[in-house]
Amino acid sequence: MHARMVIFIIALVMVLACGCTQPAPEQPAATPVPTPSGPLPTASPAKVVTPMAVLTTGSVSPTLNNAVSDNTIHVSKKGFDPASITVKSGSTVRWVNEDSTTDAALYNPTHRITLVTIKDSPLLSPGQGWSWIFNDPGTYDYSDMIHTVPKGTVIVV
Repeated sequence: MHARMVIFIIALVMVLACGCTQPAPEQPAATPVPTPSGPLPTASPAKVVTPMAVLTTGSVSPTLNNAVSDNTIHVSKKGFDPASITVKSGSTVRWVNEDSTTDAALYNPTHRITLVTIKDSPLLSPGQGWSWIFNDPGTYDYSDMIHTVPKGTVIVV
């Protein structure tokens, strides 16, 4: 009885193994690639664009009155430069983390900008930036959530 059971199990395994396999799909025939005649055009080097690592904006305005380069605030362990900026309505202001990870005196080179009662930026590592479009006139206070001493103001006219 025991021998019959072993033979039955071996036969069952063989049937299952054969039933679970399928033939390999046919591969399409290789198509020859045409060889161009005459000289090949040379490619010009691609322009390298280095984007800001983080870019978040508020409500989008169809036209901007000022370029971002005119409204950049540099953020470092020393604070904001400039701390106060006046821009036209519809302008984009960008904060850029100018700190360095090689600065031994700086424990934490990251920053996080807070537009009081409006929006918080993502965490900004050295070299990263964050932008906001100011569409409505008014005075907007901002600070650094990680290094709490620096404060600043954006005045929108």
